[in-house]
Amino acid sequence: MTTGQMLIKNGAEIYRAEDTIERMISSMKSIKEVDVFGLNSAIFVSAEYENETITMFKDIENGGVNLNQIDALNTFSRRFVAGEISIQDARNELIALSKATKRSLPVTMFFTGLCSASFAVLFGGTWYDFAYTFFVGFILNYCMRFTARYNVSFFPESFIGTLVVSILALIGVKAMPVLHMDMIIIGAIMPLVPGMAVTNSFRDIISGDYVSGLIGITKGIFVALAIALGVGVILNLEKMIGA
Repeated sequence: MTTGQMLIKNGAEIYRAEDTIERMISSMKSIKEVDVFGLNSAIFVSAEYENETITMFKDIENGGVNLNQIDALNTFSRRFVAGEISIQDARNELIALSKATKRSLPVTMFFTGLCSASFAVLFGGTWYDFAYTFFVGFILNYCMRFTARYNVSFFPESFIGTLVVSILALIGVKAMPVLHMDMIIIGAIMPLVPGMAVTNSFRDIISGDYVSGLIGITKGIFVALAIALGVGVILNLEKMIGA
């Protein structure tokens, strides 16, 4: 259950977490009748052990997307099912994986800036837009890390991030007319767009996990709404100032 909890927390598909839990439990000869039901926020597992049915529940907190962690957990689960590690060793390995640190702040800030700048050019921006959008994405990542310290919900987190991006874009355009505000905003907000979450939701629906899929799509809609509100507030402010 801890493996499944960590998979979902780090952005894995629900069906992947359910399949992993079922395979790991079923690999134990003394356990029968395994049933797993996963959601974006919780996991329910029921299994029969020595003629007694045991049901357990685990809550899941949102942890963003960490593909390295998902890959490590997949490798761990395969080794466990193959019988290469004992229960105690498995427990210790999971504890170590849960304490694994994320990439350092300078590294994530640099690559968020590079990602944002690349999208600005991809959508038709100039190299001036590339340079300034890199700076905006750089600051955006720092703001997202800052809000994450206070466990801010995904809606205000996306709204605040978009607000910061739009304000910096407005300041940049007013200071340097050679820049294009639309290209800067479009490029810089791309790291906030929940593309992977929505894609996973559609994959869950196709796999038959309708509830989990609809939950993920609903979250994606609210994130998109937060992004639209953040940009809209600053664009309206710019019109008022210009008027």
